[in-house]
Amino acid sequence: MRYEELQNSLRASILPAYMINGGESYLTVSALKMIEDALNISLKDFNVMKIGDDYTRGMSNIVESCEALPLMDSKRLIVVSDFVGKKNEAEKKIILKYLERPCMTTCIVFFSTAQSDFFSSFQDKVENIDCKSVSAGYLLNFLSEKLKNYNLSATNDVKQMICDYCNNSITKLDTQVDKLYFIKGDGKELTREDIENYIAKDLEYVIFDLTNAICNKDRERAILLVDDMIKNKEQPVTIVSIITNHFRRLFFIARSSSSSQELAKLLNVKEYAISKYRAQLKYFTQKELKRIYDLCVECDLNIKSGKMEGKTAVMYLLFSILK
Repeated sequence: MRYEELQNSLRASILPAYMINGGESYLTVSALKMIEDALNISLKDFNVMKIGDDYTRGMSNIVESCEALPLMDSKRLIVVSDFVGKKNEAEKKIILKYLERPCMTTCIVFFSTAQSDFFSSFQDKVENIDCKSVSAGYLLNFLSEKLKNYNLSATNDVKQMICDYCNNSITKLDTQVDKLYFIKGDGKELTREDIENYIAKDLEYVIFDLTNAICNKDRERAILLVDDMIKNKEQPVTIVSIITNHFRRLFFIARSSSSSQELAKLLNVKEYAISKYRAQLKYFTQKELKRIYDLCVECDLNIKSGKMEGKTAVMYLLFSILK
């Protein structure tokens, strides 16, 4: 289930087991709060149990808690966050057995803002909530509401610019709008200059900007972007690594017949990013993409082996691609 579907699903019915396992931190925390609010538990001291990373007991104790009846509420809530209990096959069997026939008066939520391999091992037994990303439309609506709450305004172009600079990350967007409010104050209209001056571009966005410059043979802008990244303390080896991944993904997409949704899952990126990758494909043949990828790998080896100084290697890569 996508994060955007959760609210309506909870209105229809609350399931006995959910998995919130990695994704954008804003979405994971928000998804857990949605479930808590939907349960509407009044006696939280009795009917809510949150098991954190300091929990040293095992799954059998968690199952016992799940099977206890609620007191003066219709449901109990058990939240299991990466506890430090035993994590082995025996523990998995205990929770898997419970999930085959879960207690209907308890809602258990396996919760982790970072991906947990242990949780992933039984994810097919619970309702998974995908918190990796939201649609562009949802993000713009979220931004509009947040600006409205702060009594700030912005044109559609400026709103899109904010989303782009944040690389469509709702977590980053949430914090960056907070910052804009504290800088600009109440009742102001945000301008493109405000976004350029006060929001740090996400590195992935800068790489898209750089590769767009490469696509358009705009050597001057490409050099300027690389200079800016190095001035902002980005390590040359990191820049090369991200450029390498970018062209590796381009090459993979060029050769694939999969849908955007399937590609996003395979490449572990947002669907929004797939549309931007596809837009760049018209500038390169598969042969050119392979040549560029090989150049990137060579450049990475030159930096790591000490054959070339970092910035020199990045500029060499840039000129080699543009020639």
